[in-house]
Amino acid sequence: MRCVVEGLLFCFSLSAAVAGFVMPPYLQGVTSGSVYVMVECTTRDSVTIQYGPDGNYGQSAAAWSIMQTTGGTFVYSILIQGLTPGTTYHYRARQSDVYSPDSHFTTGVLPGTPFRFAWMADCRTGSVIFDSVITRMASSRRLLGLFGGDLNQSGSYASWKTQFFRPPLISFGAVVPWVNAPGNHEGWEANTQAFTHAPAGSAEQDYFSFDCGDLHVLVLDSESPMTSGSAQYEFADRDLAASTRTWKIVMLHKPAYCSGGHGENEGVIAFTSSVLEKRGVDMVLAGHSHFYQHNFIKGIHHMVIGSAGAPLYDPTNDVYTLKSVKQYNWATCDVSPTSFSLLVFNEKGVPLDTLILTKPGVKELLK
Repeated sequence: MRCVVEGLLFCFSLSAAVAGFVMPPYLQGVTSGSVYVMVECTTRDSVTIQYGPDGNYGQSAAAWSIMQTTGGTFVYSILIQGLTPGTTYHYRARQSDVYSPDSHFTTGVLPGTPFRFAWMADCRTGSVIFDSVITRMASSRRLLGLFGGDLNQSGSYASWKTQFFRPPLISFGAVVPWVNAPGNHEGWEANTQAFTHAPAGSAEQDYFSFDCGDLHVLVLDSESPMTSGSAQYEFADRDLAASTRTWKIVMLHKPAYCSGGHGENEGVIAFTSSVLEKRGVDMVLAGHSHFYQHNFIKGIHHMVIGSAGAPLYDPTNDVYTLKSVKQYNWATCDVSPTSFSLLVFNEKGVPLDTLILTKPGVKELLK
């Protein structure tokens, strides 16, 4: 396949055009004992990751899989496992005699240990806004990032490279593992499949789940069938029923309930009614409509946190709407055994809303 020249030039400028590395490695699918390191290269020459508790490394892992992008590059997925929960490790990639810069990551934590995650969705063509959001997320002391899809405009290689893999995101991803719920713009296409990876042990790559601390996260693909009898429906129902974590959240691109913008999604509403409302889900995080909106229906907080750069829409208010704000937005969430605290900000770091849940007996404090 022919390389997309614009995207390649952009990436090579970031990585100083060293050997076969297109950009520095980044992290995917962290658990308490494992993480995937993703390395994009210009060749199929073997790639290994050296890692350890400090810059002396001491251990290595080889490529788990290789996928080709439509730009003609190759993305290596290297699984590092057997790690200690809540521990920081240094790592670097090696191809032939060329090494990437030293970086580090921290593994997921076990129940009883508080942690923070960050959320954003729908950056697309709003590069200046996206850069600001990611820069603030990077400084927010988060353990991992959750992304709600529409990471770029079209899913093309050039779109991924110029709109998503920008300098702030590249720096963020080198130290913060993230996962993505596919959006309708990038779709579950060749480049999305190459650039993202589910946590170790996941049977599917576009929908899966994982635990961190006292939180269970179910990641869904709203672009794939979610009707009763579908593989995704059956997986979600079994997964949520089996989870014993204190907090259960679901993340996907298209929300069930939304007032204004793209509005409600009947298919996701049906899925919510038959699965999520029966399985103790506390919150659904979504994007798609480009504004901030907090909707509360049948015990579930449906959060539309949907523009980290994409053009803003006009929100309205339905009977289930608690708050709507027409501003760019992103969020952090502090999770502990007894509390779940979501803080929503605009791209300048100005607070837009706060939601604090506690257990047993969910109580909420809205500010």
